[in-house]
Amino acid sequence: MTRIKITNLLLGLSVAVLALSACGPRVSTPSPDQMRTYVAETIAFQLTRTEIARPSETPTPTLAPSPTLASPTATVTFPTAAVGLPTSTVPGPTTATPPPPQTGVDAGVWTYSNPADGSNIEHDKKFTVVVTLMNTGTTTWNTSYYIMHTGGPAMGAPTKINMPYEVPPNMSVQISIDFTAPSETGAVKSEWVIVNPSDLGFAIFWFEYTII
Repeated sequence: MTRIKITNLLLGLSVAVLALSACGPRVSTPSPDQMRTYVAETIAFQLTRTEIARPSETPTPTLAPSPTLASPTATVTFPTAAVGLPTSTVPGPTTATPPPPQTGVDAGVWTYSNPADGSNIEHDKKFTVVVTLMNTGTTTWNTSYYIMHTGGPAMGAPTKINMPYEVPPNMSVQISIDFTAPSETGAVKSEWVIVNPSDLGFAIFWFEYTII
């Protein structure tokens, strides 16, 4: 409400008061100075109310508080070791098992003897024969293969002699045999056989000498 409107309103109110006072019982009429003072106080009061009610032309913005950011917290992950039962490194008892039997064909031949067959050997004399045998089969003669005396005079030789080393197919082996010539003179024939680990003979050979 402006000052002009307030002034007009107060003047209107004054006129209304004077009119009512003329119709009612007589009361004392305020002097012009009192009226001016009344009107001035009323105008000042209304102006004060107007200023209080009027919003500020330049409102001061109210800043919202800034959010406080929490400092990032580093998360440290430690490796976790898997805990299990201890593994024993001590080997357990082993059970010796024989090697499986070979598959293939066992075969062999006599190739040479030294002294050669037919040689003269002095009676009652010790002598050594080196015999050469060849593996003509498809199996390898390991040290479980052996030669065995089967007939005729043994002349003091061992009954059984194992292969001194492995003999693959198409390879030869030399075996030394210690003999003692018999007392009787004449021809002698000592018979032998090559035997596999299953005690099966598969090749026959012999030695022939003349005892003098």
